[in-house]
Amino acid sequence: MSVKNFSRYSGTLVLALALPGVASTNEVPTSQVSTSLEIVVTARKWMEPLQQVPGAVTVRTAGDLAASGARDLRDAAREVPNLTIGEFSTRRLTFPYVRGIGSGQNAPAVTTCIDGVPQLSYVTVNQELLDVERIEFLRGPQGALYGSDTLGGVINIVPHLPSSDPSGSITLSGGNFGMIDGRATAEGPLGGGLLGSLGGGYATREGFTRNDTTGHDLDSREAGFGRAQLYFPTRDRWDFRLSLTAERDRDGDYALYDLASLRANPYHARHDYEGYNDRDLVQPVFTARRHGDAAEFTSITAFQWWRTRGSTDLDTTPADLQRKDVREDEHAWIEELRLSSPANEPVRMGDRVAMHWLVGAFAFAQNYEQNAITDYRPGGVSYGLWPYSFQMNNDANLDNLGASLFGQTTFTLDKLWEVGLGLRDDFSHRSAELSSRIPPGPILLSSDPDRDFNQVSPHASLGLHVMPGILAYTEVSKGYRAGGFNAVSPAGNTSYGEEICWNYEAGLKTAWLDNRLMANAALFHTDWRDLQVNSHVPGGNASDYYIENGGKAGSQGAECELTAKPLQGLEFFGGVGFVDAEYRSGSHSADMDVGGNDLPFAPRFNWNAGSQLTEEFTAHRRAFARLEVVGTGRYYYDPSNLESQGSYALVNLRLGVVSGVWRVEGWVRNLFDRDTVPLAIPYGQDAQGKPFYVGENGAPRTLGVSLARTF
Repeated sequence: MSVKNFSRYSGTLVLALALPGVASTNEVPTSQVSTSLEIVVTARKWMEPLQQVPGAVTVRTAGDLAASGARDLRDAAREVPNLTIGEFSTRRLTFPYVRGIGSGQNAPAVTTCIDGVPQLSYVTVNQELLDVERIEFLRGPQGALYGSDTLGGVINIVPHLPSSDPSGSITLSGGNFGMIDGRATAEGPLGGGLLGSLGGGYATREGFTRNDTTGHDLDSREAGFGRAQLYFPTRDRWDFRLSLTAERDRDGDYALYDLASLRANPYHARHDYEGYNDRDLVQPVFTARRHGDAAEFTSITAFQWWRTRGSTDLDTTPADLQRKDVREDEHAWIEELRLSSPANEPVRMGDRVAMHWLVGAFAFAQNYEQNAITDYRPGGVSYGLWPYSFQMNNDANLDNLGASLFGQTTFTLDKLWEVGLGLRDDFSHRSAELSSRIPPGPILLSSDPDRDFNQVSPHASLGLHVMPGILAYTEVSKGYRAGGFNAVSPAGNTSYGEEICWNYEAGLKTAWLDNRLMANAALFHTDWRDLQVNSHVPGGNASDYYIENGGKAGSQGAECELTAKPLQGLEFFGGVGFVDAEYRSGSHSADMDVGGNDLPFAPRFNWNAGSQLTEEFTAHRRAFARLEVVGTGRYYYDPSNLESQGSYALVNLRLGVVSGVWRVEGWVRNLFDRDTVPLAIPYGQDAQGKPFYVGENGAPRTLGVSLARTF
């Protein structure tokens, strides 16, 4: 949006209400709702106020998520400084980038934890949000506590625990593009001290992009999802919880098309074939805790299972040239054991010194299977691209076993100084069975490599409580990502090594006026080496990429966030992130020298601003509205820096009324219908030998209404 247009519309009423969460109880009169912004988090695996954590953390509470209409991780993340989420139209490919650190087709560089369990694959990063208490966005390496694959940070999705008060909610939404979304939750006692909750939903919409070859839409979405919990709260010092999360997605094909054409004629493509992308996932988690006088014990046992089935028009043209079918299956077992000092009861070491401590062990076993079939179609024969039609098969079976020991402690002196120390030792053994069948013959190429990886990740912090509500801190931390194996790669590149980074950060956290005003800022510098870079396989088809260690990079910048509740029912919020992230001299992607280039998906600036206001008429009746603006600077799509998405800003608006247990609201996203191409990838070369890019348009203006009832 231009400065002129922004100025024209900036006088629009800047309003909103922190709406009740999806699992909220019966309506509470506004006069009884606190204006305090104090939030408790578990960023360091123990409960503490957000403003006392020496590190950059942004939190979206259940009220924030409901007020902004966030339904998945991408929605929830749009107000986080220096966080960019690259997402294809199919939700199985979602890649968070923090301060320039991210990943493509490898294990995550920013790990999402759901119900205390790390998601071991990028495939399950983005799930529908249901019955969520809050989401914690931890920026900067978190290796000392969370281990591998957290170079950029951690996204911690914390569920809402069942309550002893029976309650529930039903929300129905409808909008343009055939959008239908229904969600329901219920919670309460089940007898004998056992509490339970159950939630489920269904969401669907038509595609945004029209396939002009057939007249159909390409990138439709459909999902059914649910979450159930059984919770036995503290009795004889033990509490137990069993949770189950499941989701079934049936998405359309990728809406990829020639980048220049998408910019000239948005939301139009020409494919000869319309594929699909299915994803199914299940995660049961059993958590047991014992509250002792000297220590607390926590055990988390989880299983992860997911599978995908996909088929796509690989050439993304109206010619019948190539198609690709991919089948993926993954099973994983995860166990974490922890001992820690009692909650809210630090160990006293004299009159002046108090200590919090935590030690733990982590183990996992992961198996991933892939079968990819590239179909070289008869159309390619008629164009002289290959002599006959054939199929190429690439199969991979990857096993990953890992174990870790970790510890964290903080010493507080005179309630003024805090020294934090953390350390984690990660070990993993990875093995693979890789095979390719290439016609004629067929020729069978196979290998079965295996490697061990081991890293020690330290962390140290120093905090000074300048005065009540003001914390100045500095910290240094190490992050790493284990190496692995490529299912498809050039000769000599079957495996790749570890990626390492060091981060140095200083920040200031302030809270004023009984926590009604919060302002946080951070400065950071990150150095990392042996970057795991996505590179195109020379001579391979357009979708063949492999991981290689491409060199060194540096990132430095600043972040600032402000939240204020000056009056009852009125809130202002905003944030800005600046980052300068580039490859060091000697870095490469395939055979290309990328030294001095910007890292992909690392805009120099991103920012957000908005306000929420509610007008109370009676104790149970009010009107509300919310306006937010989210801006992103120019960023590049890949290490070559040949193509980029320019700066843009999106405006979102929500208006509605609440009467007793009923809520009605209308909403608009991308109010001014700004056309963007947030994601594009190099896809070979054109007839003149120049790099050829395909991309997908971002969501156009979407609007609708929602009706909700709590009980």
